[in-house]
Amino acid sequence: MSRGGIYKSLYMGRLALKTPRKRSANKPPLSGHSNHFRPTKRRTPPIMSLHDKPTAASDAEESLYDKLAKASDADKVAASKIIEAQETGLRERHSKRVDTLGFPGTYSGRVEYEMARAEMKKREKDLDFDSRCRADASPGEIKAEEIIQMLRQKDREQIYDRAPPRHGHANQAHKRFAGDHFLSNIDLIEQTELFKVARQMPKGTHLHIHLNACLQPSVLLDMAAEMDEMYIWSDRALIHLPSDPDGKPNRRRYLNFDACAIEFSIKKGTVSKTGNLFSENYEPKQLMRFKEFIRRWNKQAPYGDLNAMQWLQEKVQFNEEEAHGPLQTAGGAWELFNNRTRMMKGLFNYETAFRTYIRLLLQDFVGEKILYAEIRPTFMSTNYLFTDKGKRLDNKGIMRIIVDEVTSFLKNRGQNGQVAGNGPFHGIKVIYCTPRSLPNKSIEVALRECREFNKLFPGWIAGFDLVGEEGQGKPLHEFADEFQKFKRDCADEDVEIPFLFHCGETLDMDTDTDGNLIDALLLGAKRIAHGFALTKHPHIMEQMKARGVCLELCPISNEILGLTPRVAGHSMYSLLANNVHCTVNSDNGTIFRSSLSHDFYQVLIGRGGLGLYGWKQLALWSIDHACLDGEEKKKVLKSWEGQWEDFLKWIEKQYGDELLKWEQESNKRSSSGLGKV
Repeated sequence: MSRGGIYKSLYMGRLALKTPRKRSANKPPLSGHSNHFRPTKRRTPPIMSLHDKPTAASDAEESLYDKLAKASDADKVAASKIIEAQETGLRERHSKRVDTLGFPGTYSGRVEYEMARAEMKKREKDLDFDSRCRADASPGEIKAEEIIQMLRQKDREQIYDRAPPRHGHANQAHKRFAGDHFLSNIDLIEQTELFKVARQMPKGTHLHIHLNACLQPSVLLDMAAEMDEMYIWSDRALIHLPSDPDGKPNRRRYLNFDACAIEFSIKKGTVSKTGNLFSENYEPKQLMRFKEFIRRWNKQAPYGDLNAMQWLQEKVQFNEEEAHGPLQTAGGAWELFNNRTRMMKGLFNYETAFRTYIRLLLQDFVGEKILYAEIRPTFMSTNYLFTDKGKRLDNKGIMRIIVDEVTSFLKNRGQNGQVAGNGPFHGIKVIYCTPRSLPNKSIEVALRECREFNKLFPGWIAGFDLVGEEGQGKPLHEFADEFQKFKRDCADEDVEIPFLFHCGETLDMDTDTDGNLIDALLLGAKRIAHGFALTKHPHIMEQMKARGVCLELCPISNEILGLTPRVAGHSMYSLLANNVHCTVNSDNGTIFRSSLSHDFYQVLIGRGGLGLYGWKQLALWSIDHACLDGEEKKKVLKSWEGQWEDFLKWIEKQYGDELLKWEQESNKRSSSGLGKV
């Protein structure tokens, strides 16, 4: 059946429920015991055409019971059409005849029941998002998958089960487990063998990473500490407060240190008025030279054993209490997130640090086994970046530095971005981003500048996006006219700059916020960032699948910013179960204490049975949905295939003997009746 036919069937099921009709007073619904509906033989109604209209006569005659019956039957027909489409998919995937399977509800015996159950499980597995990779698995992949599942179990036994329990309310003990809060588990995660494998896994491309928060905070803080012109300020004095009346001195003593917002700024020349952040007389936002701040902090030791740089690193990154405290909300987490992005911004608003940052980021991509990336800098008229001579650079100057540094990096690496023993790399492109909170005129200016950049830097612009907290900014539909004009202008110039919108990063339903999914679809977005809410919109989800729209998943980001308490509750597993194409991304790794390897680890650990084949499919989708032309994709795929084969060999060399020993022990325990290890 055609996809359009499936949509029509789905629509008709909804139509039967939603078509308004007059209630008949002559034919009340039949009722039985406790006023439940009494089943009677129902006629199977024809599927209504989209253009059919109910007649007045049928309105008058149809009872509520008949309406419910018709709606139920229409929904069953629609579901049957989906099953037909799935069985067609099974035949295409596995090149064999698939019989339509009936499930009568009663069986001749337990054997027949178990056979039906096994067949149902098999069909679910055969329709899973990683089924093609599973069906085409090489001997090396089959063995690597066995090793990964072994490591999953061994990590549980040797890392999580052995870790001391945590104690909560009324001293209740809570065992440690893989898939708990990322920020509570990160130290355990980095001890696991599975994370070591995730670090080595070839990830394809990285399609959602914000330029201002990619590397560990120490990178920028260490550079800033060497700059004479770097200044720091706070929104309050960094002084100790009196103890609480209840005798808990530390609870309030460090409140100013914990609650303050910190920002950095580079200032050339003489600063007219400075302040001492450690003085009671400090006025909010007074500047203090950063070198002097470090000297005074380390002399006074105002925050326990932490030195100045350690405290600042903690200020940049979320901790577990901030993300998962009992009173925390998504809005509260976003408030902390925005404070941190402002803090990061001032740390590289000078050219030397910015260039160094770009080079270190590219090296980090190579180390993370990333072949290509699409980075998201935020462009706006208030941006500023100073040269070492104090000249202010505009957005064009920022873009030129990015292009220069990437070009130089690739040139130094030689052909195909390859350095012996250091892995291949194929470069980056830029997704032009601007805040969604700006007025329409500013968005129009940004869209025009995006087109200008595409002319000035051909081949470097991947697409356009709006960034910022989705629920606080303007919805996409408020900019529909500007977006439509942008598309017309691009068509007139015979260029394509796709929309890669942030949308669906919310728990809201039936609001302007999750309504962004509708506008992303109507505006022809090539990918959407996050898409957490998409499962609540099944028709939009099917439309996006039909149009080849891919989701940029950011699981750790979504957990820390309040969309799910743990990775197992993430909507990505429902999306993947519905075969929505997805990629894995780190979003703002600096702030979340994460890397792309951490996100791949979390994706695997959040669902039992997910392993090598799922990782492979997600990596392949990341290449397929990158903003690359055909030749560029072929080059990246060729490099990835080589990396993948090396990865399989590495796994076997590293863990092959361990797998053999583990299987022997499992068989021995199984034969003795003790079960598997």
